[in-house]
Amino acid sequence: MRLTPLIAVGVWISFFAYIGCSSSDEPKPLDCNSSDLAILLSTKSDPTDCNTSNGSITVSASGGVTPYQFKLNNGTFGSSSNFNNLSGGSFTIIVQDANDCERTLTAVVLNAPAAPVAGASTISPHTNCANPNGSITVNVTGGSPPYEYKIGTGAFSSSNIFSNLKAGSYSITVQDNANCNITINNVVASNTTVSFENDIKPILQTNCIKSGCHNGDNGASLNWSVFANVQSRAQAIKTRTGNKSMPADIAPTGLPQEQIDLIACWVDSGALNN
Repeated sequence: MRLTPLIAVGVWISFFAYIGCSSSDEPKPLDCNSSDLAILLSTKSDPTDCNTSNGSITVSASGGVTPYQFKLNNGTFGSSSNFNNLSGGSFTIIVQDANDCERTLTAVVLNAPAAPVAGASTISPHTNCANPNGSITVNVTGGSPPYEYKIGTGAFSSSNIFSNLKAGSYSITVQDNANCNITINNVVASNTTVSFENDIKPILQTNCIKSGCHNGDNGASLNWSVFANVQSRAQAIKTRTGNKSMPADIAPTGLPQEQIDLIACWVDSGALNN
């Protein structure tokens, strides 16, 4: 059967959309740096005992684009802004809006009676992608000294200083001499000298700015030769290169880890035109 001209054109468009990059695969333009998304502490309730997890935290969000999702520390995002069954410690809550923009509320402290009390931690940012150099020094009082400390699932030690850290969220457990524990959650910021011009642009030129993808073939807004287009999608680029779904033509192998880390460092440092 002979196809009419309009049907034939539709077939060819569908065919090329299938074998090449298509704009439907790309994230929507956004600029999280200019978003008015905000997160605020609404209420909190301290646990009633050092070995009881009955504390709670409730937050609220505004601005950005609804619906919002929330997560506590390194947990998973969900629709609830209320977090229950918490022990004493310091907590971090993150809100994410429909544009995947995020805002973080740090150092929400719940104090348990007779347990150590979390003070403000001293945090040094991660400034070197190749050699992580961030650090956290936790400070506690009260309870029954001496204290022991561990980060993540590591072993307890007498040192309250944790070094050689990448940018990210960290959970530190403090245990006193009466075996009362508190958890302190902190965020190490990224303040690296990764250069868009020297480090990130060459990666994009080699892997993304090519025929049928991000050279403008799929629309001017998807042309990554234009810095503003890259910056507006910086968070999505970090996410998709990190999970190796992009570049699409080499998924799921993805970019070399060194390049993935460079992109993440650049985005975490503000996606600057440097």
